[in-house]
Amino acid sequence: MRIVAYFALDKNSKTTSKMKTFTKALMIMFAMLMCSCADKSNDAIAQTTLPQKMYITIDGVSQPATLYNNAATQALIAKLEEGPVTVTLNSSGGFEIWGALGFSLPTSNEQITTQPGDVILYNGSNICLMYGTNSWSYTRLGHIDDLNDSELRSFLKAGESNIEVTLSLQPVSPQPTSNTLVIYYSYTNHCHEIAQSLIEQIDADVLRIYPKDKNQQYEANGYAIGMQLLNTINANPNSADSYPEIDPVSVSLDDYDTFFIVTPLWWSQMAAILQTYLFNHGAEFAGKKVGLIVSSHSSGISGVVADAERLIPNADWMGEALWINNANHGNRATLIQNWLSDINYSDISTIIKDINADNHSGLSGIYNLNGQKLTTIPSNGIYIENGVKKIATKK
Repeated sequence: MRIVAYFALDKNSKTTSKMKTFTKALMIMFAMLMCSCADKSNDAIAQTTLPQKMYITIDGVSQPATLYNNAATQALIAKLEEGPVTVTLNSSGGFEIWGALGFSLPTSNEQITTQPGDVILYNGSNICLMYGTNSWSYTRLGHIDDLNDSELRSFLKAGESNIEVTLSLQPVSPQPTSNTLVIYYSYTNHCHEIAQSLIEQIDADVLRIYPKDKNQQYEANGYAIGMQLLNTINANPNSADSYPEIDPVSVSLDDYDTFFIVTPLWWSQMAAILQTYLFNHGAEFAGKKVGLIVSSHSSGISGVVADAERLIPNADWMGEALWINNANHGNRATLIQNWLSDINYSDISTIIKDINADNHSGLSGIYNLNGQKLTTIPSNGIYIENGVKKIATKK
C-alpha cells in the first residue's frame, strides 16, 4: 500500500502551524494503519497451518508438531512421505538444538523472534528446535505441541550434544530397551516430574499419553470440563464412546512384563485422559506386574485405585499405590525410592530378567514369573513354556 499526500502551505504562520498539526495526525494514523496490517499479517501466518502433523522423536518419545503452510513444509512432508529422517542436533546459544537436515528446503525467510517450541529452518538446510528465544532471519516450519518450558527443555535435552532426533509423519514405534514401561499423563507437570524421578531410579522405557484436544482448559471454572469428562465416563463406563479421545499410541505392551502407571487425581478419580488409554488396553496387562503412583493436591486416592482396578481387572498389582501430594511432591525422589523397596521391585525385576535370559538358553518345562517350575499351565497370567513367554487368560 502506498500513500502520497500533497500540501500547499500558506505563508501565514497560523495556517502553517495548523497544517503541521494535521500532518502529524495523518502520520500517526498512517503508522497505526501499518501496524494493524502487520498484526493481521502475523495473525495470518500463525493461523495458516496444515492438518498434517510432524512427529519429533527423541529417546523413544514422539511429540507432535503443528506445521505452517508454506513451500518449505510442503517439501518437508514430501520428503517424510518417503520415510522418517534422523538427524543429529547439538545445543547452541542456550536457546536451541540445531543441525544439518542433509537436504535443502525452499526458504521464505523473515526477521522473527522465535518462541520456545518453534521449529525453524535456517539457511535452507538446517533445522532448529527452539527451547528459548532468538531474533534472526528464519523460515518458519512449525511449533511443538503441548509442552511447557520445563517439559520442552527436558524433551529436547537442552544443553546436551549429539542428540539423535527423528522426524516422521507418524509416531515412531520405539524399540524396547527394558522389560519395564512407565505410562503417564501429566497436565500440571507434576506427573511428568514424578515420572522423571522414577525413571532416574529404574531401568524403564517411557510412554506419555496426550489428549487429542490440546486446547482444553481442564482447570477452568473449578475443573468443570474435567468433571464433565468424568461424569460422561461414570454414566456408561463400559462404552468406548464415554472416554475422551487421545493421540495414537504405537507402543506394544507385549514387549513388557512390568508397568508403572503415574496419574493425576481429578475430583477423587483417575484423570479422564489416562482412563481412555487403560480402557483401550486394560486386557493387555493381564497377569503382568503393575504399580500405581497417584499425584493429588491433598485428596485421598482410593477412588483412583478403584478406577485402576476396574480398568485393569487382571493385573498383578505390586503392593499398595504410592500417593504423592503437593505437600511432599518436593520429596518425591525419596518417596519413590522407599516405595520401590517396599514393593520389592528390584527383586521382581531381577527375576523377570533372569527368566527372559533363560528364554534363549533352551529352558524346558513350565515356569511362573517367580522362577518356580509348574506342573500344569496356569489358568491365568504370564508363564514360561519351553523358554517361550506366554499369557494364559480365563475363558
